[in-house]
Amino acid sequence: MERSAVDSSVDLAAAGTMPAGGATVAAVLAVKSLRQAKSRLAATLWDLAATDDPGVRGSLVLAMFLDTVEALRGAGVTRVVVVSPDAEVLAAARRSGTRGLPEEPSPRTGSDSGLNAAFSHGARWVRETWPDSGRLVFVQADLPAATSDSLREVLGETPPDGLSFLTDRDGTGTVLLHGHLPPDGSGSLDAAPRFGLGSADAHRAAGAVELDPDRRRWADLRTDVDTASDLAAARELGLGRHTALALRHFG
Repeated sequence: MERSAVDSSVDLAAAGTMPAGGATVAAVLAVKSLRQAKSRLAATLWDLAATDDPGVRGSLVLAMFLDTVEALRGAGVTRVVVVSPDAEVLAAARRSGTRGLPEEPSPRTGSDSGLNAAFSHGARWVRETWPDSGRLVFVQADLPAATSDSLREVLGETPPDGLSFLTDRDGTGTVLLHGHLPPDGSGSLDAAPRFGLGSADAHRAAGAVELDPDRRRWADLRTDVDTASDLAAARELGLGRHTALALRHFG
């Protein structure tokens, strides 16, 4: 099922602010190299010949990224930066009107170090480039069913101070982390992301407030796509136009 396209020309989006609290929100997304991204999805979705074609996988990754960006813009978040080591991702970001930021080498170690280092790099860039941004949200870039209404509600429910987060469908991962961004650099929001395996527990342990811990709301935002079953769930909820087009193209 495909959603109708988001009209990003509304006044809220042009203003770049959220209706709740009036604070300007900036968003940071991170996208891996297209040759490395979504190997689990490719392995469960296509036959081996298609899986070996990085163009197939990369086109779907870019489509999900663009749908996530459209949902953010429809929610009034127009300050969006994507961090990636991939020149094709950065070029797509520029074409969509999103800021593309080359990923820096990560000094951290571990399987999720690159993702969190990319988020932190984006946060520092936002602080320097858009110093009047009052809030910052880290968002997974593979949310093809995300709607602007859900994003607006989630961002509006964040406490005035501190961090809030939203888990994925099974409650173990994190799809969104949101918090206040003090202009003086206090609060260390750029060091806050703990995405990856077991990230929900890690964010709880760090003191972030979990939104809707019973997972009764915002199914569209919780559906990040790593496997074919994730994609099927997103399709049931309604895919964004870019992802729907990509899947039609692949048959």
